[in-house]
Amino acid sequence: MMRSLIVRFSYSLLVLLVYAAGAVLVELVARGMRWLGVSDFTYYMLSGTAHVMLFMDVVLLIILLHNSAKKFLKSTQQS
Repeated sequence: MMRSLIVRFSYSLLVLLVYAAGAVLVELVARGMRWLGVSDFTYYMLSGTAHVMLFMDVVLLIILLHNSAKKFLKSTQQS
């Protein structure tokens, strides 16, 4: 049981890291486009999207930690 919790947590953490990397990539693209001279609206829209993605990533991480802790505590109480 403990091994499956660790594997599930690792996979979930890997998915969240990939999602965070995507948000960083969007922010870097927004900054690169600013250098090219796109409108302020486009820059702020892309930058805002990156910030929302990072915020959602933090919320999902908190949910993941909460659920993993609950499952871990349930598994330790059963044994």
